[in-house]
Amino acid sequence: MERSKIERHFNCGRYQRALSGLSENERSAWGDTTKLRCMRAMGHKDAIAYADQLRSIISDRSEAYPMTTSERNNQLRYISLVYAEQNRAKDACTIMARLCKKSPNVAALHREYAFALSNDSQLDKAELQLNRAIKLKPDSASSHAQLALIYCRTGRADAGYNGYSRAATLEPNNVAYTQRLLYWSNYLEHTTQQSNYQLTQLWVNKAFPNQQSVSDTLNTANPARQLKLAFVSSDFCAHAIRFFIQPLLTGLNKDEFHLTGYSDAKAVDQATAAIGELCDVWRDSSQIDDTQFATQITADKIDILVDLNGHTSGNRLGVFAKHVTPIQLSWLGYPSTTGLKSIGYRITDRVVDPSELHDQFFSEKLLRLSNGFLCYKPLENAPDINPSGDQSHIRFGSFSNLAKISSLTLDCWSAALLAVPKSTLYVKRQQLTNKNASGFFIQQLVDRGISEDRIIFNHSTAKVEHHLDEYNNIDIALDTTPYNGTTTTLDALWMGVPVISLKGQTHASRVTASILYRLNLSGLATDTVFEFGERAKELSALQETLHELRFGLRKRMKESALMNEKQFGREFGNALRSQWRDWCHERDLTQTTTASLDEVKK
Repeated sequence: MERSKIERHFNCGRYQRALSGLSENERSAWGDTTKLRCMRAMGHKDAIAYADQLRSIISDRSEAYPMTTSERNNQLRYISLVYAEQNRAKDACTIMARLCKKSPNVAALHREYAFALSNDSQLDKAELQLNRAIKLKPDSASSHAQLALIYCRTGRADAGYNGYSRAATLEPNNVAYTQRLLYWSNYLEHTTQQSNYQLTQLWVNKAFPNQQSVSDTLNTANPARQLKLAFVSSDFCAHAIRFFIQPLLTGLNKDEFHLTGYSDAKAVDQATAAIGELCDVWRDSSQIDDTQFATQITADKIDILVDLNGHTSGNRLGVFAKHVTPIQLSWLGYPSTTGLKSIGYRITDRVVDPSELHDQFFSEKLLRLSNGFLCYKPLENAPDINPSGDQSHIRFGSFSNLAKISSLTLDCWSAALLAVPKSTLYVKRQQLTNKNASGFFIQQLVDRGISEDRIIFNHSTAKVEHHLDEYNNIDIALDTTPYNGTTTTLDALWMGVPVISLKGQTHASRVTASILYRLNLSGLATDTVFEFGERAKELSALQETLHELRFGLRKRMKESALMNEKQFGREFGNALRSQWRDWCHERDLTQTTTASLDEVKK
């Protein structure tokens, strides 16, 4: 196959065809590099082994074909990219540092070096390399987007959003940049449900202008039969999603639903196996494209397909846009509308998505469960509640993603610290090892009147059970806004730590309020920054109440709807069954109308 045709296949995402074409050709430097590019793009499990093989050949100078310096360096670049993506970031950094030293004026090399550094958690150095890349090539959208991600990861979401906006302006037809803007808009305090919806529609019009609004499925329209229910996620692994999908799969009535899991997870671990065991059918979908995936779903005769990703990375909205099942819905993984008219429903509740605020700004019909939109299964080997350390003063704390710590969040936290003299703030996040992140964070609090000696950082990367034990070092957790915690909120409560939150107008800013409502603690979900500080002051002053609350929270959670798997499974299942009956009724009406028209024509 001609080289130009192979490149066309690659550029159009037809990686398997490109690989087939390469197998017909004589081996060459270009061919080996292109093979690695294809394997990387496919997320091929053997990509790392092939990268090692090519690197060994280069190191031994035992090439089976002529290779120019340019070809060798190009091959090393792709070896580095594979390493960076496959938990070999230090090796990638070694390669890219040498290439940048040899060619200091090549912007792309600095950008790729920054990618390796980012994956090695060296965000300060990555930021420096990206600024060099942008200085060399100011109109590089990819460099601006990569720098934007670092800003977001280190608590500078506003700057990150501006960076993505710059990238989208430079490449307006690049749908990925529009989707990143959409995703990160959830972290900005000026975002409303309406503005998010409007941005979503911009993305939809670019990404799927011809999406199907009606499924042409041949599934049997029987309202009472067992339904084939499937879940799609790239996070079926040691990810927070496991704490919510497991209780749902356990709680669903197996006579009512036949369960299928489609896993797009790149890493397979014990959590993957645990989730898979709860399904009747388990499929690894990570190695197939959207068209192949849609074909598999059709072959499996799925009735209801549930998206757990939304606009997060690794999503399969391209599959949902094809509308290959009668009913499609969104749940949990993303805090706003997908924008796709092919996804008809979204599972939620009346606290997190009040009808008067949100209905008109979701493309999906909101199905509100009466006892909350999620059910939580805590880590089985969670440590005991055992407050430790210096308890002579109130210790506030947050273990939330730095991206969620907005200016408004810092206003709330400062109000709490100022309302409770001598209190401290304990913040745990690995990214705080980077001076740009920690310096920015400290300066923001100092500017609000909080002295640096009241701020305590922990940037360890302990295993999850040890991470939970850190909650014993704080008395009251302070939530983030406008993007609340979900797992972090529930983890804190499970460890006996009450959470104070600020409600907003979006789904993301009302999740903690929904959780607290289920525990009869809705008074901890405040409406203003002033009230946030006052609630912190009141709770801190009630030492006996705080002590009783701490040691009674686990029991309260166990007895609440938050951990009632059967109740949640029943409510979730009933909501799906109701929509299925409606679909069957509409299908019957359509078939009756069609039959009547056929009779008229005769």
